[in-house]
Amino acid sequence: MTRLKKVLPWMAVLAALGLLGGCANLCGVEKAPPQAPPPPPAVKKWSPPKPAPVTEKPAPAPALPTTYTVEKCDDLWSISAKPQIYNDPWLWCLIYNANKDKIKDPNKLKVGTVLTVPRSISDADKADARKCSMKFPKYMPPKGAKRYCPPK
Repeated sequence: MTRLKKVLPWMAVLAALGLLGGCANLCGVEKAPPQAPPPPPAVKKWSPPKPAPVTEKPAPAPALPTTYTVEKCDDLWSISAKPQIYNDPWLWCLIYNANKDKIKDPNKLKVGTVLTVPRSISDADKADARKCSMKFPKYMPPKGAKRYCPPK
């Protein structure tokens, strides 16, 4: 009997909890019905991009310079080798012949001198310039000269 006295209160507690749990279903507390998953996003149909409008004339090529201002450490060889000038160092004689009044020695150029770059030249003129540049010795600074030219 003493055992029953000890177990009886626990049984009453369990019965009360069972009734409360069961009452929740009967007393109007309902679970929300499961919601349907959202529809998948609409798939856009691929369409090719619109082509760029066609122009009647192509864009003009950038004009090549007709003058060049001498910078520090420039010589005729390096000037004529520049892509915007001739892209060929052997054509330095063309620049020299066009600027004889400004250049006394083709190996020594003054910084700031504005040189004319001839543009209307023929293949024969180019061949003559290459022959001229092969005859003329390239400038070699004297031994012990301190001439620093930073790379460009």
